[in-house]
Amino acid sequence: MSRKFWLLIVALLVLMLALEYQMPRRFQWEPTFAHADRHPFGCYVFDSVLSQEMPHGYTVCRKSLSQLALQDTTPRSIVIICSGYKQEYVKVDTLLALAQRGCRILYANSYFDRMICDTLNISCSSQDYFSFKTFMNEVHVRDTIFWMGDTLHYMPTAYLTYRQLISSCLLDTAVSEPLAKIYDEDAVKFAEEHISKDSPYMNVSKESLKLRVADVVALSYPVGKGEIIFVTTPLLMTNYGILDNPAYVHRLMNRLKDLPVVRTEAYMPNYNVAESSPFRELLKRPPLRWALYLVLLGVVLLMGFGARRRQRAIPVEAPPRNYQLDFIRHIGTLQYLKQK
Repeated sequence: MSRKFWLLIVALLVLMLALEYQMPRRFQWEPTFAHADRHPFGCYVFDSVLSQEMPHGYTVCRKSLSQLALQDTTPRSIVIICSGYKQEYVKVDTLLALAQRGCRILYANSYFDRMICDTLNISCSSQDYFSFKTFMNEVHVRDTIFWMGDTLHYMPTAYLTYRQLISSCLLDTAVSEPLAKIYDEDAVKFAEEHISKDSPYMNVSKESLKLRVADVVALSYPVGKGEIIFVTTPLLMTNYGILDNPAYVHRLMNRLKDLPVVRTEAYMPNYNVAESSPFRELLKRPPLRWALYLVLLGVVLLMGFGARRRQRAIPVEAPPRNYQLDFIRHIGTLQYLKQK
């Protein structure tokens, strides 16, 4: 096989890899909140960032609150991120027992079941399902989240986000402490005093205020030695959310940093599609990984050798002898002898 043929094969492989790398990737916009999901509404980037920033550690597991309560009695911070009705409900008695023990629980959901709302005397507005088609049609429509709580550590701030990422709202009670709101009278007053009228955050109208019955998107509910933080914007706590509004997410998570943080995926279906490949066990171990690489290299070499044109072997035969000169010599000799 000539050297030009091998150079052509290598050039074609490099060209195919370059074209594949330059092609736009097709994102999945379904909210999964999965640890291994690198799509916009997965939590791969979210978990990676928090694992580096939480001073007492950050882990992800699929244990329920009951299992975490039996595993260890030391206080910890627990994060639950889920969305919609297709989930397992969080048991309110286990939730309160962990908070009573001193745990801090951040529960981000677009829908809170009636048992939790009735027990804690909170009210949740109707849920607004996320729709990618609606999101693209209303991509220019923005909403403003005002951080109003924890004034001892943070100044009041406004965050601009997409309206489709705010699933629902809560009504605050006398016991709870609202942390973040959207479009209420206090927020408008704060905006008029601290934000310029030319700022994009000042997109508040009186008509929108009348439509807002519940306005709290983050609520701190103290229970015993701990607290439960209800968040109605779970989509902001994903890869897309932490890249779009990192400061808002960090303010929520900073309330949990004094304890070891555990995020549980027990209340959502197992969407770990990125780890479902049959090669995942081979790639985890270096010897098996190199064996896989050698097999792939052998397949490429076999394809290269098999790409040659195949034909039957042609036997090498001597060309037939030319007897015309001998014939002429014989005829000439006979003529010469006859004339004598």
